[in-house]
Amino acid sequence: MNQSTATTVDQLCRYLDQFAPVALAESWDNVGLLVGDRAAAVNKLMTCLTITPEVVEEALAGGANMIVAHHPLPFRALKRITADDTVGRMLLQLIAAGVAIYSPHTGFDSAAAGINQQLAAGLGLTDVSPLKPFDNPALAPLGSGRYGKLTAPQTLAQFAAVVREFLQIEYVQVVGGADQKVTQPAVACGAAGEFLGTAITLGCDCLLLGETNFHTSLEAKAQGVALVLVGHYASERFAIETLADQLTAEFSDLKCWASEQESDPITWLR
Repeated sequence: MNQSTATTVDQLCRYLDQFAPVALAESWDNVGLLVGDRAAAVNKLMTCLTITPEVVEEALAGGANMIVAHHPLPFRALKRITADDTVGRMLLQLIAAGVAIYSPHTGFDSAAAGINQQLAAGLGLTDVSPLKPFDNPALAPLGSGRYGKLTAPQTLAQFAAVVREFLQIEYVQVVGGADQKVTQPAVACGAAGEFLGTAITLGCDCLLLGETNFHTSLEAKAQGVALVLVGHYASERFAIETLADQLTAEFSDLKCWASEQESDPITWLR
């Protein structure tokens, strides 16, 4: 998009809503413009998975006017905003500096070119469809999660290697044997163990998740469905980087970057 005048918060909101529609977000979610003045000009924008104190410091140091954060801040309704807690301190800092906050969250997860679609494409799936199509006919054929077919059967060990390569991570957790066959995987970013039953009904033999709980893992094992758990951060962070590139290409006057300071809070010790 060639801009003769400065890009505004409102223009960015409208573009993001076309790309990752707010209408696709789950009913419990808090998405869209969460902090800011729609008329304000934006010349520097930072994307991130989650706003943390380190991310706030980076945004302020870099002169960002807007943050597009996958996870909403605030997420839950607030009765007060004070410096007595981390969320309040971060909001006060960003508001004082005039930094807008936008979150696409579950709308981005489910969008036509959103996180789960990117995951499916990056892992080489074909004939990709939503795991759980939306009930609203106006939103068809979109939905939550994705599933599809591999061009050739793989073992769980082989599929896990493809996952590690695409997400650029060293480790994954798996449920299932290394030689277990994978032909029709499903993917659901973030904490998404609730999709196991749907994946089983659709005949999927493997489900990639950001994370899930112990009992869901036990149920998957009992049902003979492999799980690949990559971590909540890794299952979504890659798309935050591509989003920064996409915004840079769309708005020529905008300096846009993905946060370089945020990292997975969960690490491995030996």
